[in-house]
Amino acid sequence: MNLSDTMKEALNQVAINWELVNISELDVPVLIVLDYSPSDNQPPLSIAFDCSGAPKCWITASKVCTINGNSPSIHPDYREFCFRNRKFYPYSIQAFSNTIFQDIREFKSACQALYQHADWSDEP
Repeated sequence: MNLSDTMKEALNQVAINWELVNISELDVPVLIVLDYSPSDNQPPLSIAFDCSGAPKCWITASKVCTINGNSPSIHPDYREFCFRNRKFYPYSIQAFSNTIFQDIREFKSACQALYQHADWSDEP
């Protein structure tokens, strides 16, 4: 999957630290967001999205919480990986539409949704 120049520019304009990379442990390229936080006073979370649109994501939180009966599910069949000194844990999610890779508002909404599920109780 290639990001359009418009989407790359939008990601840069909203100051999201992102990279589109191939991770040796994974079968598909991922779009990684490093140290996402909705505000300066909240801890950062790194997120990786499966670029094929499969219901996979990886986040640096080892535990998640349930909101309104929904939460990402840890998925042991997907591989964990490390990137830039961050450990990413595999989760199965209700698949986001591929439009998150085309619309910055939807992308930010997906990041915010995953951020809200991070359970910070055991994090340093």
